[in-house]
Amino acid sequence: MPEFGTYHLADNPTQYQPVRTNNFRFIVFGLDNLLKVGEIEGLPNSYIMNAQEVIEFSVVSFDVPHFQQGEIPIKRGNSTVYYANVPTFDPGNLVINDFVTADGKSALLAWQALSYDVIQDTIPSSDKYKVDAQVLEYLPDNTLVRYWDLKGCWVSRIQETGWNNEQAEKKVVTATIRYDRAIPHLPD
Repeated sequence: MPEFGTYHLADNPTQYQPVRTNNFRFIVFGLDNLLKVGEIEGLPNSYIMNAQEVIEFSVVSFDVPHFQQGEIPIKRGNSTVYYANVPTFDPGNLVINDFVTADGKSALLAWQALSYDVIQDTIPSSDKYKVDAQVLEYLPDNTLVRYWDLKGCWVSRIQETGWNNEQAEKKVVTATIRYDRAIPHLPD
């Protein structure tokens, strides 16, 4: 006789361990020595030396990587059949805490500035602003559940919490991360 309710879950705790939303890491690679927006190139304090670390430890949330596929309809007589078309990977929203000293906001602004120079009104070659990242999902005991390699990441938009004299809440900065593809992996 099959079990109903939660008895089967309780009797099989290793098989039905829930994955939690707060056990993950977002790691971006290749953001060494970022020039701060508005700073002069060549001056020692004009650079963010540890942008990768600052972003990683400021993360509040990131969207799970997914893609969607278009469809190719073929009509024949009174019917339609559908075939898979090319995939499009959804951009992810990376939300970080706005810490004053660590200054993740400056790191994200500097990363975004690599893809568009506001002063010169130019867009550089993609090898200047596209980097790779990884999203890792864990259990509460740090057991790796799965991870994704994000290829060709860049910041396409930045938004942040506005000011409000009626409330005292933490500020967060949201960067829309556009990537070319997300490759899922299971741990070895």
